[in-house]
Parts: sequence; C-alpha cells; structure tokens
Amino acid sequence: MADRQARWLVDRSIAIAPVSHGECDAAYIVRFSCGTVLREVVVEFAAPSAVVSCGYAEEVARRFQRDNDLPRHVVLECDGTVRVVAGADPTLEGGLPPFEGGSLPARPQPVRPHRRRG
Repeated sequence: MADRQARWLVDRSIAIAPVSHGECDAAYIVRFSCGTVLREVVVEFAAPSAVVSCGYAEEVARRFQRDNDLPRHVVLECDGTVRVVAGADPTLEGGLPPFEGGSLPARPQPVRPHRRRG
C-alpha cells in the first residue's frame, strides 16, 4: 500500500502589504494547517495584476497543498506562472511525515457567534 502525503488545509487568508517592493502590487498570507501543524505562505501578485483576491491567492497556494513542505513565498507572474521565491523553512524538521492510512485530520470548524436575546 503506497503512503499518501500529508494534505494541508487552507485555514484562512489575509491581505498584507507587498513584500517585494515595486515588483508586486498585491499580497496575501494563506494559512495552512495539517492537524496541529500550522504554516503560512506569502502569495504575491506581480504588477500590474489584473485580478487579485483572497480566493485567488488561496487557489495559487493550493498548488502546493500535497507537498510535504510548503514554500514560504511565491509570486504569481503576469503570464500565470508561479515562481517560488523562498522554499520550505530549513529550520523546520522535514515538514510532515506521510500518512500511513486512516483519514486525514479533521478541519477545525469555525465558532459561530451567539446572539444575545434580551
């Protein structure tokens, strides 16, 4: 039976200021989790970017979802190619081990706000 690689789940995304000054005009942090392990990927859009959104940043980052180690920083070029600027963090201990069966960790469910009745 072949081992399955860990699958990262997108938890959330937030807009940030571009870190590649002048080269990119929009950026997002996409947060991933796999069980209790958390990672962040910076997704930048090369200037001039036509369409940017949290959803599109997540779509770009999901290309790496089945990788054992996630890159730290990627740039979506104007032609649609994705350039890895910074690979996996070398201080992390080899990412995640492959799953040997069973199901993947459940994605945490968001807490719903409760309305006060008065």
